Amino acid sequence: MRQARLTVLLTLGMLAFTGNSTAATAPTDAIKYRKAVMSAMAAHTSAFSLINFGRVEHQDHLIAHVDALAALGTQLKVLFPAGTGTGDTDALPLIWQEPEKFGQLVTASEKSTAELRAAVAAGDKAATMKAFKAVGDSCKGCHDRYRKEDD
Repeated sequence: MRQARLTVLLTLGMLAFTGNSTAATAPTDAIKYRKAVMSAMAAHTSAFSLINFGRVEHQDHLIAHVDALAALGTQLKVLFPAGTGTGDTDALPLIWQEPEKFGQLVTASEKSTAELRAAVAAGDKAATMKAFKAVGDSCKGCHDRYRKEDD
C-alpha cells in the first residue's frame, strides 16, 4: 500500500512537472530571458577581453568563457519570438519586419562565437583575434540596426 501511494505521488509529480515545462512562455518572461542571455553574453565577452588582453591572469578560465559564448550564440535564434517586441525591451520592431536580414545577423553571431571557441581551443592567437573581431562586429551590426539607442 505504501509503495502504491509513493508510485502515485511520483507519477503525479512527474505529470505536474511535464505540464509546466510545456506551458507557453509569457512575452514578459521571454523578454526577461532574452535580457538575461544578452547580459550573460556581455559578461563573458568582457571576461574574455580582460583575460585575452592580459589585464587579469586567468588564462585557465579563457576556454570556459568562449565555451559559454558559443553556447549562448546558439540560443540567439529563439530569443525573439513573435509578441516580444513591446514592453520592457530595447528590441526594435524592425526585427520582426525583416526576419531574413535579422536571421542572417543571428547566424553570423552564432558562427563567430563558434569560431572564437575553436580558435581559443586550438591556441591560435591570430585566429582568436580575428574571431573576436568578428564576434564584436556581429554584435555591433545587430545592435546598430535592431536595438533602441541608449538615452
